Order: sequence, then C-alpha cells, then structure tokens
Amino acid sequence: MAVDALVRRFMDERDQKVSLIETLAGTADDEGRDLYATDLETIDNARARIRELDAQIDKVSGDLQMADAVKSRIRTLDPTVVGRDFQYRSAGEYMYDLLHRAEDETANARFQKFHRRAAEHLGLDKANTIPVAGGFNGLVVTGSTGAILDPSPSGSPLFSALGAIPAPSSQFSRPRIVDPNFVTGVGPQTQEKAELVSKTWDIVSEVITLKPYGGYINVSEWLLEQISSSLDMVVSHMNRRLEGLRETAVVTEMAKTSATVAAAAGDAAGITAALGEAAALLFANTGQLPQWIAMGPEGYGALIGISDLAGRPMFPPVAPSNALGTASMTEFGGGYGIRWIVTQGITDTTLYVGNRYGLEVYEKRMPVFSAVEPAVLGRQIAVATGLAFYRPITAEAGPADVPPAERNGVVKITGL
Repeated sequence: MAVDALVRRFMDERDQKVSLIETLAGTADDEGRDLYATDLETIDNARARIRELDAQIDKVSGDLQMADAVKSRIRTLDPTVVGRDFQYRSAGEYMYDLLHRAEDETANARFQKFHRRAAEHLGLDKANTIPVAGGFNGLVVTGSTGAILDPSPSGSPLFSALGAIPAPSSQFSRPRIVDPNFVTGVGPQTQEKAELVSKTWDIVSEVITLKPYGGYINVSEWLLEQISSSLDMVVSHMNRRLEGLRETAVVTEMAKTSATVAAAAGDAAGITAALGEAAALLFANTGQLPQWIAMGPEGYGALIGISDLAGRPMFPPVAPSNALGTASMTEFGGGYGIRWIVTQGITDTTLYVGNRYGLEVYEKRMPVFSAVEPAVLGRQIAVATGLAFYRPITAEAGPADVPPAERNGVVKITGL
C-alpha cells in the first residue's frame, strides 16, 4: 500500500535523524567536551524534523488501523483467498503470525490454515528436506557476530591533552609582549630623588589562519535503507579518520622545533640525563617546567624496556620506593613524576618534552554534512574541521630577521 510505503519512508528518515543526534553526542562524550554551537544547531534541526515526522506518521496511520484489521480478518475468512493453497506473501508475514498467534485469533487462523496443506512439509533447509516441501531458507541468514572490528587508531590523545581552543573566526591575531629591556627595565636608584630607570616595551601580534581539513564518501541510499545502523557506522568511521588526521597534524607541527637533545639507545643513565637536559632547556626557553612527555608506541616500548646496571627495569609494573615510576605492558604508565602521552601519531622513538606554552591548538569543528544525489540513488556524507597551530616565539628575531625568531617551546629527545 502507498500508505505503508510512505510511513516506512518517514520511519527511515526518523531513524537517520536519531542516529545523527546520537553520533554528535557520542563524539562530544568521547572527546570530553561540550557540544559545539554547530552541533546544538544541528540537533535542534533534527529534533524539529523528528516532531514533524511523528505528526505525519500519526495522521497517516492512525485512522487506517481499523480498516487494515477488518481487511485482514476478511482475507483470513475468505475461502477463495485463504484455503488449501494459501501462501504467505513474505517471511515477515509468516513470522508475525507465528509470534502473535497466541493473542491474535486472526493471526492464528491464518497460521493454522497455512499448515493444513496436504502432504507438504516444512524444513529449515528446503533442499535438505523430503520432496514437496517448503523451507525457511528465507529466514536463515548468515549474520555477523559481535561489533564491527576496527583496528584504526581511536581518539586524538596528544591533540586532546594540549586542549584545543575554540577558534573565534577563520582568522584572528595572537598578541604577545616584546620586551628587550626586561633585565634593565628596573634597577637601583642612584641617589635619593634621582630619576628611576624607565624602559618601554611593545605588544605585537601574529595572524593565525584556520585551515579546513576533512573528507567525504559517497554512500548508496540502498545500503542506508537496508541496514538501519549503516549511517551511524559511516559517520563514526569518518570521524575516526578525522581524529587521526588531527593527531598527525599536531605531531607534524610539534616536530618543527629545533631544540634537540640526544640520548643513547638502551642506556638508562644516558636517557635519564637526556630527560634532565631537556627539562632544563625547556625551562630556559619558556620559563616554565615540563608538564608532559609525548611519545609513540616505539618510544614507549624503548622506555619500559630499559634497565639499570643490575638488570632491574627502570619502570617496573609495581612501585618500589626507589623507582622513578611505573609502567606495564597492559596500560600506559608514567615516570620521572611527569605525564606520559602515548600516541600513534608519532611513528619513531623520538620523545617530545613540553608544557602549555610550547604549542597552542585552535579548532572550529563543523557539523556533519549530507547531500542526497537522486540521480544515482546515493548520498554524499562529509566531515570537516578547521585547525590552526601556533608555536609561541621563545627568542625574538634579530635585525632584518637575522637570526630568525626561535619557536622552541617543545624539546625533542632523539636516539632512543
């Protein structure tokens, strides 16, 4: 019936709107943040459309329920329709009557008349049952078991640890104080009533421009219609791709620092000395102590694998009183009294030591985009975000930019 097709289409669109709301909420929860303003606007629009669909579904289907029930009863009792040769039109109709025959006498009547066929049989597999047999082949589907396995990296640990700042616009300025007279700007008074030292300073700014990142996929509308959760799976995996891109982008920006300390591979004392040197260099550059060490899986493996001269692990899974920290193969640990951030965005053994001054991250997250393509029965789905990175200057440039300014708010440790 046309009414059934219309209601089914309304229900499918309603499911898609609900899935969209759940995806936006899930993404915000995974990233430990509030919903963006664009997320809230998208959710409001989706909820408004759901209310419209509910009203139309109620109007279209409510007045026809009695008519359908009467029609079904007539069809059941009509010997020209339901007799010895009665056939269900679909496996779904058969399953409905099978499940509801105890409380629905109409369903039970259809079910009993179907099974009164003479000399015919039903089997699970028609091909493996005696001749002149019906089968449940249409109901037996080799389905998947468990959630879909996705080995792709999940989340953006380093990006999240740095704390993305919501970008106010696509282009904005970042001010800073330039004080060449910091040391001489104050001093002793040479004589009573003598004039004190007076030196000025400047406030300058640099322009930061957001760059769009994203991707899209063309999805068959037939796929979305046949598998109810397919839209959610598509959007979720596209967002996972975007998370991986953010992580790679922030690691690429962090690696631009020229402040480098070398360590000897496998040498516990040498690695400890390199970390101390990196901490001192970071404090000299930024005036602040280190707050985190970022590393990839290889760097993490190198750290938890080193031992002292007596063969004892530097970072054992338990915490003896003389240990520098703990680490294990089942969960990320930490040592030297500092937070360890392990990310798959770092693909070698390099360690990065930093604090909140070393690298700033700006983001303007965009909503999920979707456009229907009627000519090919498809839909384009896109995810996108705007990103910008700012590495504060740690040493101002000389005259005519010679030497150039330094942005060494992160220190690299190489050679593990």
